[in-house]
Amino acid sequence: MSDASDVRFDPVRLEQLKVAQDYPMEEEEFNLLYHHNAYCNMAHVNKRGYPVVSPMFYVIKNDNIMMSTIKNYRLKVGCLMENPKITVAIHNDGTNVRHQKAILIMGQAKIHDDDAMMRGIHWQIIDKYFFELTTDEEREVAFEAVHTPLRCIIEVVPEKIMTWDLGKMLEAHDEGVWYGESQKLINKFMAQEHLDLSVS
Repeated sequence: MSDASDVRFDPVRLEQLKVAQDYPMEEEEFNLLYHHNAYCNMAHVNKRGYPVVSPMFYVIKNDNIMMSTIKNYRLKVGCLMENPKITVAIHNDGTNVRHQKAILIMGQAKIHDDDAMMRGIHWQIIDKYFFELTTDEEREVAFEAVHTPLRCIIEVVPEKIMTWDLGKMLEAHDEGVWYGESQKLINKFMAQEHLDLSVS
């Protein structure tokens, strides 16, 4: 693991880094983040030309990102049918710059409403996000809430993938994919707020 003395703060290097090639993630770390992160941010363009970013649950099927949404009640589906260009960002919540890693996927959206396919994706979603449900009865209730008649699946067909291992900007790569560090920022803030209150 890197320490503070290993970090290289080079303003010329930081200013001239080529984002797409100078600090990519390692393949093993990419696979861990891509397949097992909890959420992603999906961007599409609405009918007025604005980019719209939505936080989404996702699972992986055939190595592509799959997201479940609702037709008619969600504008993103109609927009993607008119303009299928889509971008998805996946990142961990490492707060230390050496631990921040991210993936950007640009490509085309395919909308699926095949029932058999949706069933498979929705069970993957139950397994991933509702893992605290342990009985068959609980899982069936959750599945019926997710697998509704107006549902559809957004598949992201990649055209370009970029990755960042931000520690490499400072030549301070730490191996691994880091989660849960956001709590450190909250603890730091709460401790400082408590100190300020006690001083005043």
